[in-house]
Amino acid sequence: MPMKSVRNIIFRNLTDADFFNINKPTGTESSGGGQAYIDFPSRSIGISDWHNFFDSTSNLKKTKATQGPCWIFPIYSIGVNIDGQTNQELKIYQRRDASVSITSQKIYSKQSNRVDAWNPDNNFPKPFDNTDRNQCPEGLIVYLVSTFEGQVWAGWYLNDGSSPLPVDNKKDYELMSGMLSNTVTKEGHSGMISFQQGELNLDISNIETPFLLQASASAPEKSIIKNDKSASVVDEEYIEQLFDDDTHITTPEVIEATVKVRKRNTKIVKLLKDLYEHKCQVTGDEFTFKKKDGVGYTEAHHLIPLGDGGFDKPENLVILNPLVHKWFHYADIGNIDLSKMKHLEDGSATLDITVNDKNYKIHWHAKHASLFKE
Repeated sequence: MPMKSVRNIIFRNLTDADFFNINKPTGTESSGGGQAYIDFPSRSIGISDWHNFFDSTSNLKKTKATQGPCWIFPIYSIGVNIDGQTNQELKIYQRRDASVSITSQKIYSKQSNRVDAWNPDNNFPKPFDNTDRNQCPEGLIVYLVSTFEGQVWAGWYLNDGSSPLPVDNKKDYELMSGMLSNTVTKEGHSGMISFQQGELNLDISNIETPFLLQASASAPEKSIIKNDKSASVVDEEYIEQLFDDDTHITTPEVIEATVKVRKRNTKIVKLLKDLYEHKCQVTGDEFTFKKKDGVGYTEAHHLIPLGDGGFDKPENLVILNPLVHKWFHYADIGNIDLSKMKHLEDGSATLDITVNDKNYKIHWHAKHASLFKE
């Protein structure tokens, strides 16, 4: 098992704007190519933190950009460079006072230098429609790891409350709580975590659970450098993004494409909501409120997230009230095995599930259930 000793982790929870800009097709915006980088706000990760992150990195080139320092270095990708060799270099620099940027991440640009670990060819999530500005999978986190061996490794995971955590011991992940906890991780949230040698190891061949905690490890008092005040940091970042030209919709072409995608997706969801008479497939009328037009408010949930290869098709959708929808993302949901659905005489079907160890059932209408019969 190829192992490295983790020194620092820098992470960012991508926003819809981040995800759209690094995946949009050429020519989407008539005013130019648009954003091709991933920003890390200086409020949560200062320049001194970046200097600390790169301290002792092998083959590091330090230069100066217009606004501050620039680092160019070999980048290794978890699950890709398992032989410990890489031909890819990455450039990170202070683009402005408010942020440090990873450059050339727009995948369709001629100058693209998308990190291999973040490339869809290596199972990184990709948009269902790359002209839609609202396709970022919930809780999509990208991260960089500096090691005591002098290397920098890249990886990602989904912090959506239902996907596996990237650490081998879920009961003892306090060392990484600033990055893993759903209570502090929101869109745009970023931070840096530092470790002593031997506290945390990195399995460079394991994409899903690359971090291996030592059994005796306990959280040091100052492990998290800057991310424990995430609520105020996130608010300031959103305010900053609101006035950032890079995130503005500047052309009618983009707006028109987005509307078309939403109309198509809405049709699928609307048909299912009508089928269930705007009631939840788990709790019926309970917890469901009525909108101003008198129709019950429900939401569609993807059983397999779009970022994990799921699709907007009836077999992958269930209709839930907003509270139950949050359960499916954040509560402890037992394994949902559709092969164990019970098909009833009237054509409908049910499936037993657990939510925080309490028993519930998902109910399928006969027309919906017919899609699951062999």
